[in-house]
Amino acid sequence: MTAAPAVTVVVPTVDRTVLLGRCLDGLSRQRDLPPRSVQILVVHDGDAGVVRLLAERGIEGLQIAARGVSAKRNAGWRAARAPWVAFTDDDCEPAPGWLAGLLAAAEKEPGADLAAGPVAPHPGDATVTGTFARTVNSEAPGFYPGCNQLVRVAALQRVGGFDERMHGGEDTDLAWRVIETTPGGEPPAWSDDALVWHAVRAVTFGQQLRSLPRWSGLPLVARRHPQLRPLAHRRYFWKRSHTTGALALAGLAGALVDRRALLLAAPHVVRRTREAGPRAGLQLAATDVAEVAVLVAGSVRYRRILL
Repeated sequence: MTAAPAVTVVVPTVDRTVLLGRCLDGLSRQRDLPPRSVQILVVHDGDAGVVRLLAERGIEGLQIAARGVSAKRNAGWRAARAPWVAFTDDDCEPAPGWLAGLLAAAEKEPGADLAAGPVAPHPGDATVTGTFARTVNSEAPGFYPGCNQLVRVAALQRVGGFDERMHGGEDTDLAWRVIETTPGGEPPAWSDDALVWHAVRAVTFGQQLRSLPRWSGLPLVARRHPQLRPLAHRRYFWKRSHTTGALALAGLAGALVDRRALLLAAPHVVRRTREAGPRAGLQLAATDVAEVAVLVAGSVRYRRILL
């Protein structure tokens, strides 16, 4: 009988073969781990390129119909053969020593059900720039991005896994539900050595706007986990720029009654154009206002203010 692995690495992916290849390269370079102690499981929705890549690399795949990242993560941990599951994403490359760092941190905190580490922009993507270039940068415990989490399977079973209704903030929500229900109140483990590099991807203004509705669930995260309030700007704003962005949104709404209300938008437009120039500044200002509008809708729906 083959011994069960010590840890299962779950990688959700959707049609991003090149980035997934870089992720698998990073996983192949993990060091200080016994042979056959790691199960790598890539959860996908049947893209031909992904299926071919997994076959070429000899990597285990799990195909499901749902495309959402939470559904794929849930399917992955439920199929895991190990007592611990490490989550990373197809647009990430774990640095050498990532997995060993997570496992060592968990071993030092035997009562913890969660271990995590930092996430930084990928050094190979330094030339990827633009107003809306997208990446993840997380240097300390708090938000716990889903691309760098080690979670005990028993804890995932206890909390029911990721909330598949959420399309943004679901990773932070999962982490804190695990932390809040850990027996004995043991704190999570952290390892600075468990580094994950996140891709930097160029995003157009239109793509950025279309992606914003996914953040409507952030007020739900604030409602479920009020201890996260101090991490928000002035406790009620997701981003610093949303302070004047909220004023601008109020001005646009008020202009339906009195055009003079548009003056309320002026400070935000001036602020953004000074920071980024006329064209990019106007795009950033519009994005901020749209983000605040999404969060206002989420705040109403979940009865908790986060702008």
